[in-house]
Amino acid sequence: MTYDIIIISGDAYVDHPSFGAALIRRYLEKHGFSVGVIDQPRHVAAIQTLGKPRLFFAVTAGNLDSMVANYTADKKVRRNDMYSPNNEAGHRPDRACIVYTNKLKQAFPGAPIILGGVEASLRRFAHYDFWDDKVRRSILFDSKADMIAYGMSENAIVEIAQRAQDTCTEQSRGVAPQHGIPNTCIITRDVSPYATALRIPSYEEVSTDKNKFAEAHRLYTTELCKKHPRTIIQPCLPAGKAGQGRYLVVFPPKPLLQKDFESIFKLPFTRKSEKNVPAYDFVKFSTISHRGCFGGCSFCAINQHQGKYILSRGIESIKEEVQDIIMKQPDFKGQILDIGGPSANMYQMTCTKKDGCSRRSCIYLPDRRPGDVTQPSICKHLNSSHKPLLQLLRELRGIPGIKNVYINSGIRYDLAMTDPEYMEEIIKYHISGQLSVAPEHICEEVLLLMGKPKYSVYEKFQKEFNRLTKKAGKKQYLIPYLIASHPGSTLEHALEMALFLKKNHIRVQQVQNFTPTPMTTSTCMYYTGIDPFTGKNVHVPKSEERSMQRALLQPHTAKNYRIVAKALIKLQKQDLVKFLTSNPDI
Repeated sequence: MTYDIIIISGDAYVDHPSFGAALIRRYLEKHGFSVGVIDQPRHVAAIQTLGKPRLFFAVTAGNLDSMVANYTADKKVRRNDMYSPNNEAGHRPDRACIVYTNKLKQAFPGAPIILGGVEASLRRFAHYDFWDDKVRRSILFDSKADMIAYGMSENAIVEIAQRAQDTCTEQSRGVAPQHGIPNTCIITRDVSPYATALRIPSYEEVSTDKNKFAEAHRLYTTELCKKHPRTIIQPCLPAGKAGQGRYLVVFPPKPLLQKDFESIFKLPFTRKSEKNVPAYDFVKFSTISHRGCFGGCSFCAINQHQGKYILSRGIESIKEEVQDIIMKQPDFKGQILDIGGPSANMYQMTCTKKDGCSRRSCIYLPDRRPGDVTQPSICKHLNSSHKPLLQLLRELRGIPGIKNVYINSGIRYDLAMTDPEYMEEIIKYHISGQLSVAPEHICEEVLLLMGKPKYSVYEKFQKEFNRLTKKAGKKQYLIPYLIASHPGSTLEHALEMALFLKKNHIRVQQVQNFTPTPMTTSTCMYYTGIDPFTGKNVHVPKSEERSMQRALLQPHTAKNYRIVAKALIKLQKQDLVKFLTSNPDI
């Protein structure tokens, strides 16, 4: 059989709408195309197993950037991979999009290749690469693929396939780069058709001038926050070929209509994992309520991939999936493990302003300064009511056969605090014993750069959580996430947080060193040492200081003792060693 399209994926294949390769496959099939999938090929022979497709290959690194999947924040090789069989590491190559594309070109010279998924999306512009410690060109240049379908690109890949179908003949098979398709990137030598496009600093500029890198980040981030962004152009002029430059053209995203979004969950997914993929266990009895996030956290790229504006499913669509699909799985025991999206309590929250705005966050003022006593504000144009979500949760609880409906994808706690009814109801009915939340730090200067609210907001949330938990007669706990070594965080800030945790008898389990990943504002600050929105210099922890900051947040562990002692000596606080590293049973 000759397939129209063959997908090459860095993840083990799971036929479920939470996995990108499966979603794109089923969406293409719905539109009449035959699709084959080759997951985690390790050599050219594996790439060749299904032959050459009639139209093109579609390549994705998987649900994670391959470098994030393969390496820790300390650049150590990971020992496991939840998107691979039996949680085994080593099934996907580093820089999977580039490796797979090179293997395809070796096996099938001239075959068209379309990149997609998180890795291609977040590396679509010239970007800082933490693992190489340098600025790399758009992955479209480095991979030599034909196009990128970035973000949530179901309609983009279908339009690419339809245009390829229209031009496909026995003499000319495949797809040339197509102009003007939303959610796509191409390379061209002629940008005259795009007179109104936003032009950002070139690869040559951003790779040699950190101020230009910060400028480019500010420009494209601000543009992509708009409800109707423009086409963006970034020149890339090959060395020694002056006047023969090439241009990256990024056409603006266009979200699905609600009816098309809802249709995805009716597609004939088997909802099975044939290879014991651990990530499947998290979503098997869960459902997606919405896409997008308007939180604007500096270290997160969700709004660069899914968009800032929330796209929600209707309540009936979610109920149908629960009743007709999830509950009919043979091992379903009455527990819906998660109803959510990037932030579970943003369901059906919409911007009421006709053309939106370029504000990065709808719930946090980015120009707030340390010492300001006012709280981050919710934009007056944001419909931030939790009532639709409460209605959804109540209707799901009322379905016969449903014992529990949990929220495990995490909530934006500052948003939750605006609605006492929502707070009381989720604590009474929708927590499975633990709720993950992300205060990230306690120091105002650091939180400001993170785009997170003051720690006092988290403390108020924690107090209310404990009160309502006691009122409900339950034993439930908050699991706070903290980030060490974020740009702007000094060793003194880390010590301040360590002392706070110790004095309040808080022993955190979830601590990670900041990992610079493409397209985030925090990564821009890490590379440049500049806040791209204020132009101010930012302290950037690197090398040994990163290890020290992380160790200070978990000083009670034996492996951290020497690092903590060394950090305290550097801070001339040797007298605190015994206090911080003591290990009482708390």
